[in-house]
Amino acid sequence: MVQTRSFALLGLTSLLLFALAAGTADAGMGALCKSTSGDVSNTGTDGSKCDANVPSSGVAKANALGNSLADAKANGGAKAISRATKSSEADVEANTGGSGVARANNKSAAGASADSGKATATANGNSDAQANSFGPGLTTAISNNNSASTATATANCTAKTIAKNNGDANAECTTDGGFVKATATNGGEADGTDTAPPTCNPNGGTAKVRSTGGNCG
Repeated sequence: MVQTRSFALLGLTSLLLFALAAGTADAGMGALCKSTSGDVSNTGTDGSKCDANVPSSGVAKANALGNSLADAKANGGAKAISRATKSSEADVEANTGGSGVARANNKSAAGASADSGKATATANGNSDAQANSFGPGLTTAISNNNSASTATATANCTAKTIAKNNGDANAECTTDGGFVKATATNGGEADGTDTAPPTCNPNGGTAKVRSTGGNCG
């Protein structure tokens, strides 16, 4: 069963490096970084920081506003885009032709990882969203208003989570052709995989899972 993720914001664990290779870094009020080769970093006048890193080939873009942190790393022809606003953190890494997008707003954290697949994480309003595609799969995680969601794919499959208003949703797919969609709102908890029966706990709100492993809610 998918492990429930806490939605504490991620802390910055290492110092950002100044750009030493090809790319652009713009200050303005926030921090904007873009790279197609090498590591580009910047600090904005509002305290925001960004880092865009392309060790080999690919495109990395990171934009941070309002005392936020945005990191993007692309490798092997991949594309990575991150945007963080209003005291938030967004981190994305894409490899082997994959595509990753992480967006965080208003004291939230979003993380996306794509290894040949596609991963999109969006968090807003003191929330946490994590999307991880370890292979050619498609993952989407959306969290709003004090919520947490995690979507994980380890095969050519689809996992999607939506959590709103203190909701907690988790989805994991591990087999080719499998799918999982978990939705939780107003304090509900929804957990599902593509190979086993799901768990839905409405807790006075709503919880719903639709998957190749079974349905609930």
